[in-house]
Parts: sequence; C-alpha cells; structure tokens
Amino acid sequence: MIKTSTQNELIQYVYDELPEEACTQLEAALMQDMELAEGCSELLMIQQLLDEAAAAPRKCAVDNILNYSKSLSLQS
Repeated sequence: MIKTSTQNELIQYVYDELPEEACTQLEAALMQDMELAEGCSELLMIQQLLDEAAAAPRKCAVDNILNYSKSLSLQS
C-alpha cells in the first residue's frame, strides 16, 4: 500500500505542482518501485478522463438546447 504522503506527492507530480527537488526524487523512486509507478499511471489515466469529461457536453444535451432555442424563435 502506498503511504498517504506518497499519494499526495503523486497527485502533485501529476498536476506539475511538486517542487523540482521532490520531483527528481519521486521520478527516481518511480523507476525502482513498480507499485508506485502503477499508482502514478492510474492517476495519469484518471486525470485524462477527468479532462475529457469536462471538455464537452453530451450530444443529446446540445441537441436539446438547440431544439429549445428553435422552439422559442418559432413562437416569436
């Protein structure tokens, strides 16, 4: 199990918020510790999924808004 402090460091690393010296130390640890490297990989995948989820609304939501807008313009 990864220690909480290490989990926090991994999150800071993924978001480029870890100080340079700590970043260098963590990268060395990632090369030696497979469990730590897997944890980092999982966080990177989660970050990517979160970025994609926030990037665009679902197509049906856009269609509903456009249809509502069209219905309002027809009523005028």
